[in-house]
Amino acid sequence: MSYRDADPYSNPPPLEPPPTLHLPLSKPFFTYALLAAIVIVWLMMTLAGGTTNPQVLVTYGANYGPGILDGQIWRLFTSMFIHIGGLHLLVNAYALFIFGLEMERLYSPDRFLIIYILSGLFGSLASFASKGPAVLSAGASGAIFGIIGMNLAFFLLHRDDLGRISQARIQGTLVIIAINLAFGFLVPGIDNMAHIGGLVAGYLLGYGLAPKYEVVNQYTSDARVVDTRSLLNRWWIPALAVVLLATGIPLSILYWQG
Repeated sequence: MSYRDADPYSNPPPLEPPPTLHLPLSKPFFTYALLAAIVIVWLMMTLAGGTTNPQVLVTYGANYGPGILDGQIWRLFTSMFIHIGGLHLLVNAYALFIFGLEMERLYSPDRFLIIYILSGLFGSLASFASKGPAVLSAGASGAIFGIIGMNLAFFLLHRDDLGRISQARIQGTLVIIAINLAFGFLVPGIDNMAHIGGLVAGYLLGYGLAPKYEVVNQYTSDARVVDTRSLLNRWWIPALAVVLLATGIPLSILYWQG
């Protein structure tokens, strides 16, 4: 063996690849709680006379135009937990499970729940504002479209960081949105205004409350990714949404009363 062959600097060992840093994820809770809630309400309504019975729907808090015009604005919230028939429940429960778990892990339970509820309220308001006394609808679809909008906002915001994964998710989410909205316009009885209202609200809230990642202790063995955003330091975003709801609800009532 020559000296050249023995020289450690002539054939340096390969560099070890940098460690993979994982995104911080939260343990989901509210997705399971919401699933349990909509199933329990559906069972209660079934025992009370059936989830397709108009009287049962009104009694349990459906989005009922005449009731809202009489001041029962709580229906905008309660209608999010009511489903008309077993298929309606199964479709929404499946979508909530698929999209909800992922978004709750990424956004944290508190931000996820805030976006879910506010999206559902905006969806209910959009439905009432467009139909007034003619509306009788129910379902978590507005809130679930809000989660889908949140999903789109997250992957658009982090498209440079996540690369091909983000691109694939954006394309897939856009296809899901397009198919569902087209289906809603073509098939009678689907409250597409609730879908659109929830989708827009979920996208905007999801964009404003989306995690912002930074790497701490980058050149040490304790390097990790942290989320520097929280509901506490972005409180003004849901507060603005509440102000818009508090303005839009009475204006919609006044419009239909006039």
